[in-house]
Amino acid sequence: MIASHSAIVPPGRRFSHEEACLVSRMAFHSGARTVVIDMKYATDATTSAFARLVLLRRILRAAGRDLKLVNLRARAANLYEINKLDEVLPRA
Repeated sequence: MIASHSAIVPPGRRFSHEEACLVSRMAFHSGARTVVIDMKYATDATTSAFARLVLLRRILRAAGRDLKLVNLRARAANLYEINKLDEVLPRA
């Protein structure tokens, strides 16, 4: 099993539910013990995208794996903080 794997959200885009599903599939199949989602290029995000990542983390944790977010910024960081996602979707 790989120690960690990073998935980068594409530049200059809103992190949507559809993109979260793509990142989730890639992360799930990576085999990494810890999956790191790099949000440095996401200028915005949807609530449903974060919900998909919460679900992915539950699935990964049930398999003895984990998920962390890095480089949250702008409106995506604001949405993360407003919804108090640090309790269910930690930052690295």
